Amino acid sequence: TNFTLHPYFARTELWEGARWDEVINMRIESMGKQLDNGKKGFMIEKDKCAMFEFFMEHEIPIPPVLTILRGSKDEVEAKLRDVHTHPSAYQFPLFLKGCHLTQGSDKGMRALTPKKLEKGSFEKDVIPWMKKKWDQRPNDSGRAWAEVMNRLLDTLPPGFAIQGPFRGMRVSPYNTPLEVKVEVLWGRAYLGLFADFHDIIALRDGSLEFTCRDKACSQWWSHGNVPDLRLKWAVENGHMEAVWTLAERVAQAIGIDEARIDIFIDPNRPKEPVVNEISLSSGHEYMYHTDFLAEAWAAPHLSMAGHQRYHGWPKPIVRQTDVDVHLQKKPPLGGRGLAAVL
Repeated sequence: TNFTLHPYFARTELWEGARWDEVINMRIESMGKQLDNGKKGFMIEKDKCAMFEFFMEHEIPIPPVLTILRGSKDEVEAKLRDVHTHPSAYQFPLFLKGCHLTQGSDKGMRALTPKKLEKGSFEKDVIPWMKKKWDQRPNDSGRAWAEVMNRLLDTLPPGFAIQGPFRGMRVSPYNTPLEVKVEVLWGRAYLGLFADFHDIIALRDGSLEFTCRDKACSQWWSHGNVPDLRLKWAVENGHMEAVWTLAERVAQAIGIDEARIDIFIDPNRPKEPVVNEISLSSGHEYMYHTDFLAEAWAAPHLSMAGHQRYHGWPKPIVRQTDVDVHLQKKPPLGGRGLAAVL
């Protein structure tokens, strides 16, 4: 494998038997400690515009980003008025996304359509919403790591990105792009979750599982998941193979031990998935797979801490770099950079 671990993610302190939510919590605790030393690797996800800039630097396919604006509310308003005045120069819908508002509860995204750009709606809705969101501070409330996470989020500068649409055929039940949320551990994709299809889980062996959110269902405690064939075409036509490849490419570029990579699938273009976003603290349930994901995430860290293989898991190779995660440049062709085994 070409995977090397960025040192920012090598400092998570774990214990044997840690649960999935506990591993996430300890990752965020590590981020809080490193903030005291000026390290802001969390921005790879928590600053949406830093994430977009990283993807573009590394030539990772995403829906087109028209502009990123960090200067002032006036700068954003001027750009929106240009869109309002010259709508024929743009392909709609456009998406106005707060760089600093990545929590779902922050509601930091607004779709822009020709109808919403009509004078009354534009002046009474779009512009006031943008100004309000510019001043809004992100908040990750209601989770175990909220206190530390909010300290990280408080450091983010405001800003907005304007992003174009994903042009693939919309085949999800909600008439939205078909999205699969891929869990990648140590550069290797484990599973993909189709949340819009009642949580179909795709695995690397080509199988598709139906999962039930009712806590009484066997999927929570046994490997009794029922085969689900609704998305079999995505496996048979090569869509999932391209998804696995893209998700692993993203994780390897970042150098991250675990990440959820959210990917849009175009039914008409099996080899051309695009990345929507990533998550470093996924709240999704993975049923029977959760404990295995936690073990696979934690074990190489335990190998590093114990200076020997933990249950056969090797110590990861750690990059020798002082560059913050989101500021890493694409390496020269054929180059992997310096690395060391810790």
